[in-house]
Amino acid sequence: MRRIAFLRSIEIQQTKPFLTALEARLQREDTEAKLFYTDGECGPDDFPGESEKIAGDISADELAKKVIGWGADGVISLSIADENALRDSVVRRRLETVGIPMVAHSLAATSLTANKWETKRLLEEHGFDIPPGVLVDSDVLAGRGLRIPAYVDSILIQTADMGYPVLSKPLWDCMGAGMVPLADEAQLERHLTEPHSGNFILERCVSGEICSVEVVGARGQYVVHPVVWQGPAETGPVFNFGRLRYVAPRREADLAFASVAEKLKKLARALDLHGAVGLDMIYEDGIYRILEINPRVTGTTTPCIASTGFNTYDCLLSILDGTWPDEADHGHGLQRVCLQFPVRELSPEFVHDVTRELDVVRTQSLNIDGIDHPNVIITCELDDRAELPAKLESLWQRHEFTDRSFLRQIAAAVGVADAEAAATTAVATA
Repeated sequence: MRRIAFLRSIEIQQTKPFLTALEARLQREDTEAKLFYTDGECGPDDFPGESEKIAGDISADELAKKVIGWGADGVISLSIADENALRDSVVRRRLETVGIPMVAHSLAATSLTANKWETKRLLEEHGFDIPPGVLVDSDVLAGRGLRIPAYVDSILIQTADMGYPVLSKPLWDCMGAGMVPLADEAQLERHLTEPHSGNFILERCVSGEICSVEVVGARGQYVVHPVVWQGPAETGPVFNFGRLRYVAPRREADLAFASVAEKLKKLARALDLHGAVGLDMIYEDGIYRILEINPRVTGTTTPCIASTGFNTYDCLLSILDGTWPDEADHGHGLQRVCLQFPVRELSPEFVHDVTRELDVVRTQSLNIDGIDHPNVIITCELDDRAELPAKLESLWQRHEFTDRSFLRQIAAAVGVADAEAAATTAVATA
């Protein structure tokens, strides 16, 4: 029997149902799995194996020792956010010395992509469109070390050249943490006088739609998932679980993305990626501008899997055991429409009806900073997407499960231009 350890640093429930779906493969291959996790709780139905909660601030060396002590034959990183992905890359290096393989990106690739400024330079070198930016050194700004009297003036001039509004973004943090919108030079001047604990980037705000994409693979063979759409860009960080996120056909945008997907595969080969990465982008007028690379699985992994049938977690298992790319079906792009959106509550009555009437991937309440955020992920066949708004309207008439604005957004996402007509049809047939 083999033993495979999985490392995780946010709620494991966000991987449902696709990580638990590995149970059949693990049994078939006589493999025992154990989850080492730092956040949330893990019940018997949340992971296909045993689990152990570990300290949130566990060091890479301590984590490596736990994995070795359990007797792991291999390890897979599922950790979020970037600082935990970096920790796992260090764990990978520690385990290499004792001959235990691990699916995690190299320390070089993770360090590079977790650093926003280095990521910008990398993307530019590989021919991607990116928003312009300015790197700010907080030590020079605060007068620590060498004094450069013209430093602030140089920042103000460079920022004016690229145009306002801009976002101040920490060099290392991710998931919108620490981002500050600055509308004009006066706001930037005040921002530069404030204390900063680290270097940061001033990045030109670009208009368009927020979207993301996942790339997964290893050893030169990579799959690029379809684009996950997340609504209009705003000046400042966006809370993704309060929005509609969807995967659906969009002819012009899909055609524009084809060349980007090919460049992403080349980039993955250049970095020798070993697992999954997520890229955040802004789309407008046929152009995808890449904002950053997250060297790990992301919150959009589930919609990606649900819309394609290509299970990222199964891929990671194949990378570990050396069978990637194997004989399995790695998907052929978009197979189904997938939508994730917030709901007011997951009452038993609503869960019963939505599960009976729609193809539900998952109903779940995420606890973020002590606040519950109930949401639903559903799919439907491509040929059936025109009927979806009417079905949702029928459910809404009985449960009022979400804000009506989401019904209009879903109708537009699946290509039903007249949401009111869909609503009328639903009421008439209810």
